[in-house]
Amino acid sequence: MGNGKSFERSAVSIMDLLYKYGVLVARSSSSTPSTGRLEHPVGADEGSHHFLSSFPLSFVWVSNMVAVSCSYSRFSAIMEKIWRFICLLSFVEVVTFSHARVPGEQPLSNIAIHRSTLALHESAYIKASPLVLGLKGENSEWVTLKFSHPNPSIDDWIGVFSPSNFSATTCEPENKKDEPPLLCTAPIKYQYANYSNPSYTSTGNGILKLQLINQRADFSFALISGGISNPKLIAVSNTVTFANPKAPVYPRLAQGKSWNEMAVTWTSGYDIIEAVPFVEWGLQGGAQMQSPAGTLTFSRSSMCGSPARTVGWRDPGFIHTSFLKELWPNSMYTYRLGHRLFNGSYIWSQVYRFRASPYPGQSSLQRVVIFGDMGKAERDGSNEYSNHQPGSLNTTDQLIKDLNNIDIVFHIGDISYANGYISQWDQFTSQIEPIASTVPYMLASGNHELDWPGTGSFYDNMDSGGECGVLAETMYSTDYGMFRFCIADSELDWRPGTEQYKFIEHCLATADRQKQPWLIFMAHRVLGYSSSPWYAEVGSFGEPMGRESLQSLWQKYKVDIALYGHVHSYERTCPVYENICTSSEKSHYRGPLNGTIHVVAGGGGYNLAEFVSFQTNWSLFRDSDFGFVKLTAFNHSSLLLEYKRSSNGKVYDSFTINRDYPDILACATDSCRPARVPGEQPLSNIAIHRTTLALHESAYIKAFPLVLGLKGENSGWVTLKFSHPNPSGDDWIGVFSPSNFSATTCEPENTKDKPPLLCTAPIKYQYANYSNPSYTSTGNGILKLQLINQRANFSFALFSGGISNPKLVAVSNTVTYANPKAPVYPRLAQGKAWNEMAVTWTSGYDIIEAVPLVEWGLEGGPRMQSPAGTLTFSRSSMCGSPARTVGWRDPGFIHTSILKELWPNLVYSYRVGHRLFNGSYVWSQAYRFRASPYPGQNSLQRVVIFGDMGKAERDGSNEYNNYQPGSLNTTDQLIKDLNDIDIVFHIGDICYANGYISQWDQFTSQVEPIASTVPYMIASGNHERDWPGTGSFYTNMDSGGECGVLAETMYSTDYGMFRFCIADTEQDWRPGTEQYKFIEHCLATADRQKQPWLIFMAHRVLGYSSGTWYAEEGSFAEPMGRESLQSLWQKYKVDLAFYGHVHNYERTCPIYENICMSQEKSHYTGPLNGTIHVVAGGGGADLAQFTSLQTSWSLFRDYDFGFVKLTAFSHSSLLFEYKRSSNGKVYDSFTINRDYRDILACATDSCQPTTMAS
Repeated sequence: MGNGKSFERSAVSIMDLLYKYGVLVARSSSSTPSTGRLEHPVGADEGSHHFLSSFPLSFVWVSNMVAVSCSYSRFSAIMEKIWRFICLLSFVEVVTFSHARVPGEQPLSNIAIHRSTLALHESAYIKASPLVLGLKGENSEWVTLKFSHPNPSIDDWIGVFSPSNFSATTCEPENKKDEPPLLCTAPIKYQYANYSNPSYTSTGNGILKLQLINQRADFSFALISGGISNPKLIAVSNTVTFANPKAPVYPRLAQGKSWNEMAVTWTSGYDIIEAVPFVEWGLQGGAQMQSPAGTLTFSRSSMCGSPARTVGWRDPGFIHTSFLKELWPNSMYTYRLGHRLFNGSYIWSQVYRFRASPYPGQSSLQRVVIFGDMGKAERDGSNEYSNHQPGSLNTTDQLIKDLNNIDIVFHIGDISYANGYISQWDQFTSQIEPIASTVPYMLASGNHELDWPGTGSFYDNMDSGGECGVLAETMYSTDYGMFRFCIADSELDWRPGTEQYKFIEHCLATADRQKQPWLIFMAHRVLGYSSSPWYAEVGSFGEPMGRESLQSLWQKYKVDIALYGHVHSYERTCPVYENICTSSEKSHYRGPLNGTIHVVAGGGGYNLAEFVSFQTNWSLFRDSDFGFVKLTAFNHSSLLLEYKRSSNGKVYDSFTINRDYPDILACATDSCRPARVPGEQPLSNIAIHRTTLALHESAYIKAFPLVLGLKGENSGWVTLKFSHPNPSGDDWIGVFSPSNFSATTCEPENTKDKPPLLCTAPIKYQYANYSNPSYTSTGNGILKLQLINQRANFSFALFSGGISNPKLVAVSNTVTYANPKAPVYPRLAQGKAWNEMAVTWTSGYDIIEAVPLVEWGLEGGPRMQSPAGTLTFSRSSMCGSPARTVGWRDPGFIHTSILKELWPNLVYSYRVGHRLFNGSYVWSQAYRFRASPYPGQNSLQRVVIFGDMGKAERDGSNEYNNYQPGSLNTTDQLIKDLNDIDIVFHIGDICYANGYISQWDQFTSQVEPIASTVPYMIASGNHERDWPGTGSFYTNMDSGGECGVLAETMYSTDYGMFRFCIADTEQDWRPGTEQYKFIEHCLATADRQKQPWLIFMAHRVLGYSSGTWYAEEGSFAEPMGRESLQSLWQKYKVDLAFYGHVHNYERTCPIYENICMSQEKSHYTGPLNGTIHVVAGGGGADLAQFTSLQTSWSLFRDYDFGFVKLTAFSHSSLLFEYKRSSNGKVYDSFTINRDYRDILACATDSCQPTTMAS
């Protein structure tokens, strides 16, 4: 923080420098400060009001005379030599202040080191022991100093200097014409001679114990009289050194750019010309590997001003960083730092350990500590620069004490308060080493790291002491489990239109709130709300232009908590927006917050701040004490915030947030768009909630075999024998899983309601007379049903009364799979890179039971193992019925592993598995896939595209929304043609579960032969996403309450010669939206030389369709669809646009603005000059009618089930085929033949206007 008073100052120091042996050296300067108007308020470090005025500020004005006699005749020969090189003394300091936006005052060292004079005394001495430290590898040790002074004084003090030679010979003057002072390097720390020596002033003798840390150089100790304002050097000690002063020290961990990376940074004295830095690491108890480290350093010249480039300068050594990659989530790792010398020997640190981060979205206990403005302090009681962080050690010690209950730490600015005294960064990293070497220690930069006039910082004060961000400058986002953290840099401009504003919005907008429900914003300065006096005095109660610029983003993206430092206290607000509390609750928040809770946590260690005397209406809790905040996420629905004091670790303020995913999606002021298109939800036909009990002792149903999957199968048949003494034509049999489907398993939506007899719908059902024509006369029957492994056992129930008035007549025995938790139904997808493959599967194994992994490798080659992340979701994350009522079923655990660095075109084999904690493994069967081609590779590439397939039952039984009659035909045709398919796109309305969660298992089982062999890419549709009040563009109820939890997508992917841009039509796509920007970026970044075939896909028809309901709307597509996007398709020359949603097949001519750009219908050559739009929504759901009107742009229609296949033969030749699912025959086709220059050729609105000059 900077000083709260802001002035325009001008100061000119004129010093006449004279130096000759035996001549007095005079230094004088004077200037008069001029007080200017208050230009812009600035927050001050709390405590500045109390102490800054009591110390002379050398950069304002200086007036003194220093006389030094350079006669050396009275010294011994040795001392004469010392005196000759020390006597090169002089000092000049000229500081010119530019016109500053927000000038401040720099808390300089109290020691006037540049005024030092020589007063060596023969009888005075100071002796240090032991001479060598760290003989057992320690990086911190105590030294004992014995000293004596014949003329002691109460203000005598001892300075610790490193390197030990601190004379003028080591100085580099700022101006070559100037000569350095006697002492040009400030001591690392100091202590008064009478500290622990009460009789010092009478005896002149003393003993002092000081703690030293390894800082890459030796040490010496100087006894100095004259106090700190007029220091006189009396005696210098022997040197003390660490056994290896260059040793690697003080590792600090940080999250890498990816969730499964850990950055390890440390310091040493080894340059890369001496040794190779690396980290040796591996799973605890497992094989160790080595990862290289990069090496950086900085020089005095990179500092921006004094003291950092003058008396505060100290060589920082070498800073090494290594990235440990492909970590297994939640696993414990050990590591040590190393340097391989060029003689072949190694230098090692001690061994450390850390736990890898959880998979993004993983539901597990996750604990985060947050504070700002801690600084450092000395455990030996000595003084250091800006010695006003009295709470620093308490905070550090409390975190160390609670370290087993901390997963990640955020220190949000004003980190070490080095303020230009570079040695203090070593002291700080040493102090936090027990924390930072064990858990990620994430930083944000503050004014004491960055601010310096004329260096681009938003505030032009001098708070960094000349460091100007060289040692710490940050702006980043990171995901940790269920958290998304967006860390801004308040020392750089954050206002709308700036790069930082764009970064902040992107970070907030891209949070996947299904995986990361807890969205946290952080910055050093208070950009939100604070009751600090100086913020109150400027009338903003926060940084001016802070919340005015950012509150619309916090509200739009529903930021939960915003945390700040800078003000050295603790304060919490209500959930607030535009200065108004959006909730009257204070401690236990339920449902939508409707605003952001702002927390100041700047009491890490620096002198404390006061509050204004009055109570602001948004401030709920204040504490002027040292402390920190701890966030504990128990799951996706429950978060605890605690404020703890550093003195005792006790909780002094807390609140909880309990909410579900629908609460995040719910609209609040300025956070949602108006509803557009209301709709109706297609509910199940079975009135399960009306079920009554009609058990009959003569009725029965028996199922066998009792155990399925004895040979590892995931699908098996059961035989049911049943009997009913009063049979009827509408009797039916339901399949239930888990087998206990009584009211005891129900969780009523309303606690005042009683659950129905049956609160869980059957997975599927069949009429009793199916395959039993005589059932109604005999009451007896046999039925064969197919069951898949769904992580639980099964039972079967015989009902009478039909599906509208069900009466439970009999319940069977249970049937189970040999291992119901087994890993099942793997599905492949392209990774973020072309040479990555994502493998996703389902199991019943939580991460507390087993470690999920994939064993894989080149077919016939050695195997390797890759870890997998684990996700799940709960009933409470569903948005409505039936998904959170009768349709709910536990989804198990969803695991994803990314197989990386694949060799293009080669065949790999793999199996998914779980390593139990007893050391045994559970494996799936083995599968195989072919790796993707290199981007732009010229080879045969075959793509299948369709939408709206759903699923169906091979045993003929019924399931919910049982209108996907073509689903199995499409599936079987793809399996039949699988050797001639490279990648599949299923563009929305995937399984039509519509809130009946069990159907997702049924679907993944059905497509497993395809999805386990080739990438099965999906796009979300209305039946995955839409639900009122959840932020979907269409507010109908088509998802059955799933509201995008199971599938929501928007992405791009390259496959060989193809670039695919997949949009999400259930989110706003219009100009100005995030999705519009994504679509344009995807199209604009296609390298058409490598990917000549540019394909756009979406679920709803944003282009052209002759579907009946679109014709009736008069739009022949989604309203505002092509009007919003056709300029992009034309500008970037999109070849084909595919859609589902309309359950049929239709193809247009190459078209732009409703006009066919070519009269050709089947064989296109040269430029298309428009985009061909294709509806391929006949994957399996009930077919849709066409309008009777023949539109001019519609070339081919087919009212049947089918799919599209694209075959790229080369960069110049593409074949399009539409095949019916019933027989796999081609019913429509066309070819495109063209060269690269045809893509470059201009068409209407696809090239920039030209001028004569161009």
